[in-house]
Amino acid sequence: MVFDAAALMILASADRAAFQLNPCLPGHHDPYPIYAAMSAECPLQWCEGAQMWIILGHPEAVAHMHDPRYSRQRHLDKLIERFGSGHIFHDQKLDIPYMDGEPHALVRHHVIDAFCAIDIPSLEMFTRNFIAERLESISTGEPFDLVPLLADPLPVAVTSELIGVPPDLQQEVLRHVPSFVRSRGLTQTEQTTASGDEAIDVYREFFLPLIHQRRANPQDDLLSRLMVDPRDGTHISDEQLLLFISSNFYSASVFTLRLLVGTLACAMARHPEAFERLRADGSLVGPALEEVLRWDPPAQALNASAATEPIELAGHTIAAGDSVTALVGAANRDPRVFDDPHMFRIERDPNPHLSFAPGLHQCLGRQLARLQGRAVLDAFRQRFQAIHCHEQASHRFMGDRFRGFDRLILEVQ
Repeated sequence: MVFDAAALMILASADRAAFQLNPCLPGHHDPYPIYAAMSAECPLQWCEGAQMWIILGHPEAVAHMHDPRYSRQRHLDKLIERFGSGHIFHDQKLDIPYMDGEPHALVRHHVIDAFCAIDIPSLEMFTRNFIAERLESISTGEPFDLVPLLADPLPVAVTSELIGVPPDLQQEVLRHVPSFVRSRGLTQTEQTTASGDEAIDVYREFFLPLIHQRRANPQDDLLSRLMVDPRDGTHISDEQLLLFISSNFYSASVFTLRLLVGTLACAMARHPEAFERLRADGSLVGPALEEVLRWDPPAQALNASAATEPIELAGHTIAAGDSVTALVGAANRDPRVFDDPHMFRIERDPNPHLSFAPGLHQCLGRQLARLQGRAVLDAFRQRFQAIHCHEQASHRFMGDRFRGFDRLILEVQ
């Protein structure tokens, strides 16, 4: 195996203990040297705090993502056994990211068909116009917080455009998104479970009336198209639609996009030479986005699953029933796959990062994420000569599985 110098660091006992408590190291300024050191020891590690196997290597993660012998439903069963029935984990069994096998494949095909009907050029124009309006208020040389200015409202506006929900009606829902997301983390407690239950109750109160309205009076929007499969008339239940909206739009699109927007700005601020090249050559916008997704992905790990039979991986046997996840943030810096993995290179090609989980559960919203990410980078390169980040005044999001900023203070020229 080939490892770079950063991977050969001696891991401090405190860092090892932090990894064992929560392998995603939430809120850590730079978790990647710790990931690299753990992966250098073995690309598959048992984590006591999460009570699951953690895959850190790229080829091992790819194998996991394509292997049908892992079941996300069985992992939910373990949580239901631990915390009892009647909690959010029972609801999640209807959620696409937690489905398995043929039922999962059928629903995925239905959703993909609905997504194919999106008017992408119109949505892209809407997105770019929205970004331009939000950035109009920025004054050169005056610090501002990018999160409330753009990172928060952009994915909300795009989601509203797609499913027909007025943005000003979503504030109560948005307040509960972190709790819903936390209930999908690798480590769960009675408190996180209760917060997840409260979040799904709020979602149910808010979205079920909207679903009923759309059933009675379908519109030309994504929510209406999701209700019935036009190929065979398959009916999608209200509860499954509720989980789809909550999970795929508010957990995936709204929540991870807000984190990605901040990371895009942070990456450009930390690498001024790369931003200068981007300003000079708009064709680098796409590759630059992919490199940010590799270098510091908003979703650091996959939803957990459980092995349905003994599985050999990286010299270990994962026993039937053991829970497993892939640590995407670590796999994206595997030196066996990426040259100089800790370097930020906007021209990196090929760039087979795993941030959209290529495999059986590949991110359904990746096209929308890329659309918004490219639009943000394009706006930055056209409007700003330089971006400076006040990291001491900024604040990282503290949450299981996700990485980004809750406050990001920037100054531009």
